[in-house]
Amino acid sequence: MGETAFTVMIAVFWLSEFAFGSLVVYWFLTQGFDDESATVSGSTPLEDRSDTMQSLGMWAAFFVVLVVGILLAS
Repeated sequence: MGETAFTVMIAVFWLSEFAFGSLVVYWFLTQGFDDESATVSGSTPLEDRSDTMQSLGMWAAFFVVLVVGILLAS
């Protein structure tokens, strides 16, 4: 494998990580928060605000560990 192909693969990897992380954050922010209108209408939310913030915090920690691990390995 050439240097250019390797560089392109790394760039695609980072783009996919960013896209996936963005999708996760978007989903949690739009679907995960408990709101009063859902409670009044009788529908149940997927999870309440504290669970959502804890999940986002764990995802953020995962990506920080991932980035630090990659930087230390290079």
